Amino acid sequence: MIINEITAKEAIVKSKLPSADYVVNSYTGCTHKCIYCYAEFMKRFSNHSENWGEFIDIKTFDKIRIPKNIENKYVFISSVTDPYNHFEKKYERTKQVLEILINTDCNIGILTKSDLVLRDLDIFKCFRNIEVGISINTTDDNFRKIIEPKAAGNR
Repeated sequence: MIINEITAKEAIVKSKLPSADYVVNSYTGCTHKCIYCYAEFMKRFSNHSENWGEFIDIKTFDKIRIPKNIENKYVFISSVTDPYNHFEKKYERTKQVLEILINTDCNIGILTKSDLVLRDLDIFKCFRNIEVGISINTTDDNFRKIIEPKAAGNR
């Protein structure tokens, strides 16, 4: 796994997705290496020659700026990476953004495969409207090792 820390201009970015006003992707790349990943196209923006799933860039933000008029807007946390990948435990980039957004009245959506999401339950309680989705693709750990070789397994 190739690991880089990079400086990003913005943490909360205007979205081109029809279902989200803003997105937050605190990491570029993903640690799960899922064979069905739709986000592999992001590699062309990363200057990496490694295969998707073999690198991760951990973004650093000088200052997390909250966009004007974010009230009642939908902020999707991690549209092209897992916000609670195992590097989040050390770097807490997703947690930092959530803490900045606490005093806003935006709507939050999060999608992850990781039980690390439980760490931030106290933060989630501060939001009026938040959705947290957990992606579980199979209960067969042998099959999971084929389709999601680096994702967390059954515990």
